[in-house]
Amino acid sequence: MEIVRCEKGHFYDAELNSSCPQCAQEAQGAVSGYGPTEPIGPTEPVGPTEPVGPRAPGDSTGSIPGGIGATVPVTDPGFTPTDFSGGGRMTGARVQSYEPTMPVPQGGVAGFNPVVGWLVCVDGADKGTDYRIRNGNNYIGRDQSMDICIRSDNHISNVNAAIIGYDDVEHQFFFGPAGGHNTVRVNGKMVINAVPLAAYDEITVGTTKLMFVPLCGERFDWNA
Repeated sequence: MEIVRCEKGHFYDAELNSSCPQCAQEAQGAVSGYGPTEPIGPTEPVGPTEPVGPRAPGDSTGSIPGGIGATVPVTDPGFTPTDFSGGGRMTGARVQSYEPTMPVPQGGVAGFNPVVGWLVCVDGADKGTDYRIRNGNNYIGRDQSMDICIRSDNHISNVNAAIIGYDDVEHQFFFGPAGGHNTVRVNGKMVINAVPLAAYDEITVGTTKLMFVPLCGERFDWNA
């Protein structure tokens, strides 16, 4: 190895290079228009980003058009919670309260759903109580939402313990289970599916026994 120094002060190995390679590199950079590469110093930390607001008319500061500024609370939105529950100003947007859907009797008028028969408790906690049967399907249970609510018998499912219905086309009553956990009986015999009922049949739900008393049938119907 033969280390020599060129006239610009660069050191190089004369056994490997006949002339200074660094001077040759600088000369090539001068020809291409680029000077020697300078080392880059450490980067400076960037501060927190400031929110950009919308550009005002005539503003040339570089704000982004349509930028979003800080959120401002609305002091008067123009409505109150009561507007959506009744009693408010926005009647067009108010949530309406609807009554339960009523069946339409065959050839009758919507909303007309008179009594078609009764169940009378003959044995159980509500002995002596009568329950109205309406046209169509009547669900039996302890919950207040049931068509026939037998509240005092804790052995009856809250909802859909049984179902009793009247078909005003065939003039026939039916009774059976409705998906609850109760075993239901007609005249002491368990029923799995809905069966036709005759006048004064005795049905059992939970520990309650009910006598069936029809109003409508072959002799009378509200559609006649």
